[in-house]
Amino acid sequence: MLQKFSSREKKQLIYWGLFWASLLLLWIVFAPNRGVVALYKSNEEITRLQEENRRLAQENKVLQEEINKLQDDPSYLEEKARKEYGMLKENEVLYIIKKK
Repeated sequence: MLQKFSSREKKQLIYWGLFWASLLLLWIVFAPNRGVVALYKSNEEITRLQEENRRLAQENKVLQEEINKLQDDPSYLEEKARKEYGMLKENEVLYIIKKK
């Protein structure tokens, strides 16, 4: 079939073929929300979200442990109230000595 074309026409066919193949390759790489670049960005986002999820799970674990202590351990509750809220027991006096 290519024998019907002159050498100039064959070159043009090759150039047009390369042009369209290049456009197709560019589309595959840079297609919005579908291309290789979008896939790479999505994978980065997934990795970031998984790391944040692990961090939040650890934070939840720590907070749940504190909730359990506050609900079940009266001495911990009393210590927390004294430190964070400056609460005192009945007939207790707090002396604050400031150094010069």
